[in-house]
Amino acid sequence: MATETPTKLKEVLVVTPHYSPVTHKRALTPSPEQSSPRKICILSTDAEFSSEHEVLRLGDSPLLARSKDLFPLGEATINTRSQIKTMHAHPESLEVPESESPVIQIPPSRHVVLPFNLREKGTFHGNSAQVMKLFPDTKKILFDGYFLVFVLGSLPPKPWPLTVAGVQPYFTTDPNDEGPMPSMKRMSKSRLLVDDEIDVTHLPPSQVDNAFKLVFDFFAKTQISITQVQYWGNFFMIVLENEQTDLTAVPRSIGCCACFYLFDKEVRRPTQDQLTARRLTEPTADVVDNSRYDILRPGVMLSSGPTKPEYLTTSGALVEGSNSGGRYITVASHGFPHGNGVFHPCASGDEIGQITMEIPHTDVAIAKLHDDVPYVNDTFESPFDGIEPTRLRSFVTADSLTTGDKIYMNNPFVGYSEGVCGPHARERIPCDDPAQPAFEWIRTRWCYMGQGSTESLQDGVRGSAIWNKDGNVIGFFRYAPASGHFLDWCFCVGADHIIERGFKIA
Repeated sequence: MATETPTKLKEVLVVTPHYSPVTHKRALTPSPEQSSPRKICILSTDAEFSSEHEVLRLGDSPLLARSKDLFPLGEATINTRSQIKTMHAHPESLEVPESESPVIQIPPSRHVVLPFNLREKGTFHGNSAQVMKLFPDTKKILFDGYFLVFVLGSLPPKPWPLTVAGVQPYFTTDPNDEGPMPSMKRMSKSRLLVDDEIDVTHLPPSQVDNAFKLVFDFFAKTQISITQVQYWGNFFMIVLENEQTDLTAVPRSIGCCACFYLFDKEVRRPTQDQLTARRLTEPTADVVDNSRYDILRPGVMLSSGPTKPEYLTTSGALVEGSNSGGRYITVASHGFPHGNGVFHPCASGDEIGQITMEIPHTDVAIAKLHDDVPYVNDTFESPFDGIEPTRLRSFVTADSLTTGDKIYMNNPFVGYSEGVCGPHARERIPCDDPAQPAFEWIRTRWCYMGQGSTESLQDGVRGSAIWNKDGNVIGFFRYAPASGHFLDWCFCVGADHIIERGFKIA
């Protein structure tokens, strides 16, 4: 006997969120912002919203309350509304009841809001049948609690939504393509359970170091070389330096967390020589915001100066030191390989400051601003309806966010972008100083920026601050692999290393 899904969709609404007027728009809108859809699509149940209303309010329905972060003022204007048509399927067998399948035409939308939010635990199982009907020719769907993969016979037309039911979607026609989901294909060939009397699954952010310590202790003791560890809450992803590593010698689990393995080359991290900024001389058809601004803020273009080649990066946050006067900003160390001068927006522009400190192993440097250079910690306004500028408020540790939390970035090459915070991670960085340990483990995060984002997450994005919904900076963009397991992910160096040196958001 067929059962009806808990939430039967009846109506499609396209809305524009209300927002406060602001004046911090970019002079030039980067290409990724120009091509991204602007509106929000709401799929609602029957009679969810009165046909007499032209404005929706958060209090009108629990449907909106679940997505309140998309509506900064709590209201949205209805642009269009239409009924979802029902198609009757007549099966050949008389023993199978006639079925009804909704025909949903989702217009180009930045977000698709449904009566349920898949970020809420246990929501997917009762609504998976409804999710299957969202896009034509859907063969199957995969969901791991963070990402929603649609396997289709043919891809839907672009642009694709950034979120569907509160989570990031991924579209593919390859039944073996699991998109941004972590690879769990390589496991230990042993039955070795390490520290199985200790349970480090789903630790709160303040205790995540305890999980990493178990991993570091085992691999240091056995002298098996690893270069990165990711903690996903109930499993570890461990990166082995050597492909010849004996998989019968590595653990099946540590601290009750299953262990999966990658080889170092599969991470596709750039080498030290490749960690350069964008060269000004490289031709590109993309629109980037190389405008000169009188008042500087996070996300303006910076240059290494008059030496050739000239390198371009992105300004970070305005900071102040606990024991020194003056105003400082964070910048990407590799963007200034030949000197300490920091220019805006290019070498022919003004020198705005001088680098005074490099934080080892992080690609983060501190530049002291000249006294006559105005700089504020308000980000640029986005051209997307309802997205207001953010005031950067404080630094927080990289581990303070949970996997799946939203993160944001704004720079002259991509413009405004949003993604989700991925696993807690520790990255091994070699040390060149013979008086110091051979390497240091730095605090990092992987952040997923959406399908296709890697095309623009290159070069000059380095130095961009990455913040959460409260305007707290968790770290800085370092690189984005151009292929492989971490395609469309960006690697973020934690703000911990700034905090440890006494700097705070000004």
